[in-house]
Amino acid sequence: MSELKKALDPETLSLNNVKSAAPLSEVFCHALEGKVAIVTGGATGLGYTVVNRLAEAGAKVVIASRNEERGNRAVKEFKDRGYEVSWVKADVTKVADCYSTVDYAVETYGKVDILVANAAGWSSASYLDVSEELFDRIIDTDLKGAYFMGQAAARHMVENRIKGKIIFISSAAHMGEGRKGIIMNTYYMAAKAGVSAMTKGIAGELKQYGIGVNCVAPGGMLSAGVFSQGKEEEAKYGPQLQEVAQAHSKDTPVAMNPDQVALTVFAMCTPMADFIVGETVNVNGGALLLTQERPFSYTVKGCIPGPEGE
Repeated sequence: MSELKKALDPETLSLNNVKSAAPLSEVFCHALEGKVAIVTGGATGLGYTVVNRLAEAGAKVVIASRNEERGNRAVKEFKDRGYEVSWVKADVTKVADCYSTVDYAVETYGKVDILVANAAGWSSASYLDVSEELFDRIIDTDLKGAYFMGQAAARHMVENRIKGKIIFISSAAHMGEGRKGIIMNTYYMAAKAGVSAMTKGIAGELKQYGIGVNCVAPGGMLSAGVFSQGKEEEAKYGPQLQEVAQAHSKDTPVAMNPDQVALTVFAMCTPMADFIVGETVNVNGGALLLTQERPFSYTVKGCIPGPEGE
């Protein structure tokens, strides 16, 4: 058998594929050693748990956020865990801040390999009540901020021939998912749908440079934003809004720890995602599934009604 024929033999090919595959410890556990990452909005919530996972895997991480007190506290907490983390003040609604964040990471650690564009805002307001100011605030933070933060990181990667990773954070809202019985976030839906849509186009442009661009779309999470964002706007609708929200709360899957989502974001930053291009990965606990409430079966024990006569 010729060498080529032998190499293409199914059994030989399978064996060679396994032999040439990098070990999981290299792909997953140590893949980020020597890498430099930026996480916007990384001082609290989902961003904080993403920073934790990236740093745990060996990356040096820059937290970019607006609140200096929270940023410095996060840095101290991560340094206490033995991680290399720093903070830079940045408002992603300002394009200049997006570029200065990348400049800071380069000046501090020499390069940027990974960007997680996580900074976002949200609130609840009826479509009939949405003001231009509220619309602009959410669109500028969630969509414009992600767009230009990605551009700033991509320019650095291209100019320095870095085959990096850019992960945008969308939301289950990009598919119309939200709190059951309440919409009231049409502007947020527009922003997050835009993030998912732009991911495909940006991925298509940057693929030629070896830069992997993807998106993660979380569902409901028990994070700091739940307690701090949108309360002033919601208060205008009185107690009936909360009554409706509470009546339907059991119907909305919620990640009790944002780390359930952060693990997926982390995976998208590793070689595990090398063959995933321009995709939005939905991590929402099956929020849009038609889920069955009770175990109906007439042939399986323990179900309703179960096998006849048992």
